[in-house]
Amino acid sequence: MCHNDKLSALPAPGTFQRKKVDGITHWEYPPEYGVPTKHVAVLTDIYGCNTFYQSFATYLTSKGWQVNLVDLFSDLGELKEVTREAAFERRHLLRDRYVCDQLQRYIANQEVSAVVGFCLGANYVLELARREVPATLVGFYPFPAGLANQDGIEPPLDYAAGLKQPVTLLVGDADDSSGRENMAKLAEIAKTNTVLDVHLYHQSGHGFLAHLDSEDAALRKNAEDALAECVLAIAK
Repeated sequence: MCHNDKLSALPAPGTFQRKKVDGITHWEYPPEYGVPTKHVAVLTDIYGCNTFYQSFATYLTSKGWQVNLVDLFSDLGELKEVTREAAFERRHLLRDRYVCDQLQRYIANQEVSAVVGFCLGANYVLELARREVPATLVGFYPFPAGLANQDGIEPPLDYAAGLKQPVTLLVGDADDSSGRENMAKLAEIAKTNTVLDVHLYHQSGHGFLAHLDSEDAALRKNAEDALAECVLAIAK
């Protein structure tokens, strides 16, 4: 599921400072130049702060932004092994509603201007939109039908039509992990709720930003466009 390898299309991971504030551990990447014009928080998938996310965070610093790579799993230890099964075992120890409560406080107190979430992190982004948290919100390949959890949050499809806080979603129509039908439903809801900005990419599946390195020109273009839309949303 999602990302666990660095992409050649993204820069090498830069330097960071590890901090814990408001109950949230983050890896703080300073802007590549000057005073930061935005403070961006990145929420990972179930694999955590691996080299893909370190590289993605570093890429965003090239725009002049400070990037806080949020370590959702800091209190749960390292993965026993880099496998889907081990990642899910650790993920199930999280309490989703409690995590979102923490994130809401963290965003306000740290003056975070934008949040970008992937997979599990994208579901947290949608929950923040449901709560009308005042930040720019971007999500890659969420799970619209929700994810089982001991402290569950509402499935996005249950409230998407009534969202009032703008959110940008970057999803693939061939996403078999999140469900092709669910992605199509999101895109359909977005036709009548204009705050829901859904970009549905043809033939792209779950984790399709990895296609930045693809030799398939069409899939690579989808990934490049999604990355550009993410940057555009933050920059507004």
